[in-house]
Amino acid sequence: MDGIGEKLVEQLLDAGLITSIAGLYELTHDQLTSLERMGKKSADNILSELSRTNKMTLGKFTHALGLPGIGPELAALFASHVTTLDGMLEWLDAAHASSGDDKFGPTLDVKGKPHQLNLALRELCQHDGIGEKVAIQVRDGLQLRRALITDLARHLVLEAEPEAISKGTFEGMSFCITGTLSQPRKAIQLMVKGAGGKVVGSISGKLDVLIAGENAGSKLTKAQSLGVTVWDEAQLLSALDNPAQSQPLGDTDSSNAAIDSQKSLLDF
Repeated sequence: MDGIGEKLVEQLLDAGLITSIAGLYELTHDQLTSLERMGKKSADNILSELSRTNKMTLGKFTHALGLPGIGPELAALFASHVTTLDGMLEWLDAAHASSGDDKFGPTLDVKGKPHQLNLALRELCQHDGIGEKVAIQVRDGLQLRRALITDLARHLVLEAEPEAISKGTFEGMSFCITGTLSQPRKAIQLMVKGAGGKVVGSISGKLDVLIAGENAGSKLTKAQSLGVTVWDEAQLLSALDNPAQSQPLGDTDSSNAAIDSQKSLLDF
């Protein structure tokens, strides 16, 4: 916040006027002018800045909490997942569920193996870029800051994270990316997102397209078993150039055959 630096915060703490960040939003004009070398104009500027910064999106708020390893993009993604502050706190409760708790969700996966993570963490891991480690970092980081979050919420107006509105070629379609491609995976993700598609990190029957490069491995095998359409990189680029070809209808077998030729011993 402009005009509110480390020196001022130290003054406020020493004077006993605040005990946490949330205390900044409770300051009065008289309290500020009681500080040494604090004039009325400076106090006005500080209160104006605090008023200006008391409204933000949930994603910006989440990023400002300083969660380990969580940058602005992941913070916005998490905010979109939980939608509201109440949703965040409900998710946080569910993310601590242990096996046997109602909120843990199904205890076995489709293969009959026990889930290691509860449902809240598993659902968060469905987003591309969020794995088990990141999901646990989010949970533990929020738990450590829970009192601060609750305190700040009394002073801030937190808006729902806006949904990206797109009318691109891949609008309404979900994609997963696997294997070695000629371009960095991040570049492929940006292509898909730029065309309105959603990129996810795991395979399910609801997936529209798996984009598979060389050494695609288990994700390719699972996609084929579920009948998910598989594209190679050339087919992706062709669909981007020719929107009419973007709907994955009737091309699964030919795509799978093309990708099969790229397998190595590492896939078996």
